[in-house]
Amino acid sequence: MQKNHLSILSKLLGPLELQIMKIIWERGEASVQEVLNDLNKENDYAYTTIMTIMSRLVDKEILHRIKSGRFYVYKPAYGPEEFIERMSSQAVIELLDDYGDAAIAQFVGNVSTNREQLVKLKHFIEKLDQGEGEKDET
Repeated sequence: MQKNHLSILSKLLGPLELQIMKIIWERGEASVQEVLNDLNKENDYAYTTIMTIMSRLVDKEILHRIKSGRFYVYKPAYGPEEFIERMSSQAVIELLDDYGDAAIAQFVGNVSTNREQLVKLKHFIEKLDQGEGEKDET
């Protein structure tokens, strides 16, 4: 996992949530016991603690829980990159809903101080103007 992804993910997830997600992203899927075994190589967590956090990640729709015999297997709903994209999209939507034009003005004002970001913003706007940024409705 890229270092900048870890920095962003650490702002979106709690420390133990992030440790759990790193394990599951690496494995592809895992039971509570498998996650606990990996975590307990460095710390001493209770099974119920890990089970509770993983259940909360299911409630947040970050993990999927699948019955496998007598226990559950957990799979990530998204890879790290897609998770970051979804969370940033959700944050932008909430800002626009709550603050409207003021949010747009602040965004543009902040981007205008960074030449690289400004070039990217112009590129995105040009793509939208050309119809490339629209979702296919078919």
